Amino acid sequence: MAQSMIFRTCFYNLACWARRTQRDLSSSRHSGRVCVCLAYIMFLLPSLAWAADVVVVKTKEFPLYDEAVAGFKKVYKGSINTLVMKGSLADPDKLASAVRRNNPKVILAVGLKAAKVLKSQISDIPIVFCMAMNPVQNKLRSRNTTGVDMEPTPKAQLQAFKETLPSLRKIGIIYDPKRTGPFIDKARKAAGAVGITLIAKKAKQKKDVPGALKEVIKTADALWLIRDATVMSREFFNHTLIMQFEKKIPLLAYSPMFVRKQAVCSFAASYSDLGKKAAEVTLMIISGTNVGDIPIQSPQGTLTINLNSAAKAGVKIPASVMNRPGVKKIKK
Repeated sequence: MAQSMIFRTCFYNLACWARRTQRDLSSSRHSGRVCVCLAYIMFLLPSLAWAADVVVVKTKEFPLYDEAVAGFKKVYKGSINTLVMKGSLADPDKLASAVRRNNPKVILAVGLKAAKVLKSQISDIPIVFCMAMNPVQNKLRSRNTTGVDMEPTPKAQLQAFKETLPSLRKIGIIYDPKRTGPFIDKARKAAGAVGITLIAKKAKQKKDVPGALKEVIKTADALWLIRDATVMSREFFNHTLIMQFEKKIPLLAYSPMFVRKQAVCSFAASYSDLGKKAAEVTLMIISGTNVGDIPIQSPQGTLTINLNSAAKAGVKIPASVMNRPGVKKIKK
């Protein structure tokens, strides 16, 4: 605020001097004044340009990250500066220095790499992360760091799947315990409450995935695709898609992207909604809530259904679900 006042005062004085000396600006006395004032403004401009209550740090330039940031800005209306981890800012020390020059109240880390680097470099400024996969597994939580999970809770997802496929009894799932172990632990506890048996098979390496899939489909009514880099691949998805139609084993996905590619349904948060949730956390911190008292937040989900795929997979969606507000339907 003080710098801004100095800037305005100096700029006003410069304008006045320029008007008074328009005819004889070449005189050494007036041109000296103007030059000194201009030099002072140029000295202040970098720090003024850097000042922001929130610094957004993106792992890279990526359209999905931009969606999250756009969602953030819909809720948070304060001052923002955005940095991207590229060029000199790919260096953790230089990134931390650039962030500190803003003197922010909160840092928004967009993407897993940004969250990890900032958590390791900065411990005295609140950090809110979003678009970071498996935050518990990646140990992102700390006394100055919290954020938003990528997924709705396992219980919320299972409830949505059960409502969409009422005859569902056994859901198969393949996972790497190093990547998604905590998620599976929560899913096991939630499954019983929802009235579903979870058939979970481990795949510690990609080569374990085909064998685990063969075991799962022996008894599963549906296959739950989760955000696990060891398991998920284009080849795996295409193979399970064939099974969905040939063996009538519906695919329940973690993103509408797969529903558009013919999975039966997904229950997921939009990237914009993740940004909005991160903004809500940011506002809590700015209003005085201690970061350590804010647990990692779970976003709300939206159900997306591919009607054509559901029909081909032998799934009949209840009218109560089809007519529910907010449910997205894809017909191809």
